[in-house]
Amino acid sequence: MNLRSPHISTARIGSLVAAAGVTLGSVALSGAATAQTSTFRDAHGDMAGHGADIHNVRVVNAKAVRVRVQHADLVRSYKSGSSIKVYLDTDRGERGPEFVFVGGTFRGADYALQRVENWKVENPSAVPLQSSYLMRLDYADDVARIRFSRAALGNPDEVRVAVKTGGDLDGRQVVDWLHGRRDFTRWVARG
Repeated sequence: MNLRSPHISTARIGSLVAAAGVTLGSVALSGAATAQTSTFRDAHGDMAGHGADIHNVRVVNAKAVRVRVQHADLVRSYKSGSSIKVYLDTDRGERGPEFVFVGGTFRGADYALQRVENWKVENPSAVPLQSSYLMRLDYADDVARIRFSRAALGNPDEVRVAVKTGGDLDGRQVVDWLHGRRDFTRWVARG
C-alpha cells in the first residue's frame, strides 16, 4: 500500500498507525504472558513398550511451579516399577540442578523433594524437604501433575527441568529422559 496516495486520508493513516500499535502491543503482551508456560515434546517409544514413556512435559512458572508429564500409559500396579525424577534448576549461577523430585507413578507410591548437588542427593539419609509440594496421578489421561510452592524452591525467577522416568519391563530396567540424559529444558521465566 502506498501511504502517499492521494486516495488515503490523513485520518485513515492515523487509524492504520493506531491499529498497528494495538496489534504490536498485543503481541508484546502475549509474549510476556506465555513466558510462564512452556511445553516440551519427547520422542515416543524410548522405553519400548513401557507405559512410563514420556510424551511431553509442560512447565508452568507462576504462583506455583507446576510440572505436567504426559506418559504413554500409566498403570496403577506396583509391578510396573514405574517412577519419575524431576530435576529442577533454579539458579543460573550454579551448575546443575538444585532439587530433585522423586516418586513412584503407581498407586500407593511415595514421593519426596530433596536437595541435590552434581545430580546426586546431597545427603541420602536426610529427611526430604518439608516444604509444600504435591503429585497427582491421572491414570485415565496418563498424566503426572506435580506442584511446588515457590517457597519450596527458593522463590526462583526462572526454572528449567530435566525429567527421567523408569520402570521394569520383562525383568529389566528401562529409562527415558526428556530429550536426552541430563538434558534440561530451556528456562521458563516467572509470569
